[in-house]
Amino acid sequence: MTVLFGANSKVFDPMYEAGINVHAFRAYRDQYNFIPTVWPAKETVPDARVTLSIRPVPEDLLAGRLDEKIRAFIADAPPGVKLSAWHEASNLPGYPDYLNPASMSAVHEYMQDLCRGSNVRYGSIICAVPSATKQWMGTNLDWYGLDIYDFGEGQFRNWLSGAISKSELFARLDDMRETCRELTGTDSPEIDICETNSPRPGHRAEWFALLAEWLHDNGGQRLLTFWNPSGPLSGPWLPDDSKTIETLRSIASGDGG
Repeated sequence: MTVLFGANSKVFDPMYEAGINVHAFRAYRDQYNFIPTVWPAKETVPDARVTLSIRPVPEDLLAGRLDEKIRAFIADAPPGVKLSAWHEASNLPGYPDYLNPASMSAVHEYMQDLCRGSNVRYGSIICAVPSATKQWMGTNLDWYGLDIYDFGEGQFRNWLSGAISKSELFARLDDMRETCRELTGTDSPEIDICETNSPRPGHRAEWFALLAEWLHDNGGQRLLTFWNPSGPLSGPWLPDDSKTIETLRSIASGDGG
């Protein structure tokens, strides 16, 4: 299965200009209850597929007050788009207190029903240990997303050399797979990596290559990198980082899995 490669929206074009075959991107509409009327798109790659995060207030969503706007937005969707509500709901700082496992389970079920039979595939996105977060993830969704980084705490690093620990990283990804199998009752749940990076430029090539390998071997759909100049988990896109760029070219061409 082909893994679509890409990045957060702001870095999509710089990657494209670097000769990387990007065909997917992550976008965010973070204003509470804001439902767009137009799907994000990329002029440079018109067939690039978006994974979009929105934030519908559960009380309003579940009361049907957003139905008209959401249904119109869904009806206008091009093929291949993916939608999620309240990414990283279990752990992202600053979220309101009304987000909890019960409200998010209801949100996911409601959104899945709205998207059923359309071009939109609905899923949830976490950034935590999946088996400890499954109450937040929703059941029987179209897909499940994981935001994962080479965290500074070092849980995915070899404590002696500082290199990426394949065994520790794959253990987390395997935990995601097994959790999603439990939530869907299927052997092959659809899993995406929706944000990822290493804050250490010298380890990025290895990090991305390992994620691509796991996704390729486990039916993954999308590998979306994330870059933020002031972000402690990512950092800026470096146009002169030839080692990382060559690895990303290989992954995006289908040779890196």
